[in-house]
Amino acid sequence: MEEELLQLEPRENTVEENNLEPTLSLTADQNNQEERQQEQEEINDDVPLLSNHSNQSVVIRKSCILTKNKVQISFIIILLLVIILLISIKIPNSSSRNQPQSSPITVYNTTTTTRTTELTQSPITTTETLTLPPKSCPIPSVNATWNKPGVVFINRLGRCLSNENSLCSPRDLFIDNVHDILYVVDTNNNRIQKYSLNEIYNMEVGATGITVASKDLVSPQSIFVDIHTEDMYILDFDQKQIRNPVNLVSYRVHLWKKNEKIGRILFREAGEHLFGHQQITQKKIIVAGKYQFSGNQSTDLSDPVGFVVTDDLTIYIADWQNKRIQQWKINGTEGTTVIGNLTYVFGLTIDCNGYLYYTEMYESTIYQLNMMTNQNQMIVRNEDHLQKLIYYWPTAITIDKFGNIFSMGHDQVYKFSIAQK
Repeated sequence: MEEELLQLEPRENTVEENNLEPTLSLTADQNNQEERQQEQEEINDDVPLLSNHSNQSVVIRKSCILTKNKVQISFIIILLLVIILLISIKIPNSSSRNQPQSSPITVYNTTTTTRTTELTQSPITTTETLTLPPKSCPIPSVNATWNKPGVVFINRLGRCLSNENSLCSPRDLFIDNVHDILYVVDTNNNRIQKYSLNEIYNMEVGATGITVASKDLVSPQSIFVDIHTEDMYILDFDQKQIRNPVNLVSYRVHLWKKNEKIGRILFREAGEHLFGHQQITQKKIIVAGKYQFSGNQSTDLSDPVGFVVTDDLTIYIADWQNKRIQQWKINGTEGTTVIGNLTYVFGLTIDCNGYLYYTEMYESTIYQLNMMTNQNQMIVRNEDHLQKLIYYWPTAITIDKFGNIFSMGHDQVYKFSIAQK
């Protein structure tokens, strides 16, 4: 029995051992699975990090490519704009070269003119821009007429007085067509008068003037006004005229700024009384005539009294003693006679058609000369106004932007309005 018991006990142990081995095997398998899961989770945790780094590098590469493309597109756009701009500049220049150039006669239709001028005797180069009103010429190029008789615009009573409605031996006129102002050199009253061309004036006494310059002026002779700044350049005597024992005087030019009470003397020069040869006291450029006493050759002038300058700087001069009108081109060495065999030509002006107007002082007449056809016609004669105007010796003459003629006579200024058709 004991041996049977001894034989049975090992069998029980074997059963327990057999039961225990599967349990240990399962536990080991579970542990292995858990370890593999942990390793897989660690691997999975590492994968997104690698993925993030890869995505960032891809984004950076795409950004660089886009930036490069933008730069290339911008460069192409700028290049196209430059090409278009060059083409737009080239086309008008080529078309303007193909168009025929207009003569100085019709340049009045251009409202703005820019020119650069260089005188051969001087190294100075000047550039200026002018605005010329109106845009079209109001004076007909054929058969233009003016209302006759004219009217006395200034000093209706004709008395040599110093009030605001009078003049005393006036010498020169200037019209500012930008501001519609007429300037008159009132010589014996030693002043410059200004008159508005737009105001309605008293027909009994004439237009009312405003004194714009007077202090220290001595017998002013001529005036030029800068139409942009309204500054005045005034020629007068340096001292009162002394006729004995010799007719020698000194001239000077004042620059009179707008609204100033006194002008500034730009320069002086000595010369023969009134007109004729002048002895230069400072350096200047001779633009017409010779530096010697008067003569009658093409290079000479004898007592030039009036002149007018065109846009191309051509000068037309009333050569008084030689009884002719001379044309001098810029940098010219001699003049060309436009018309001769005159009596006593004095005042000159040019209209918007390029026609020349001049006064015959002793005949009390005004002529219009078409320099293209050499057609000369009398437009104002003494018989036209003798009954109503006191018209002695017309001297200075000018034309406003509407085509009205203003002429200066004995202590008066006359207006001849253009006839409306």
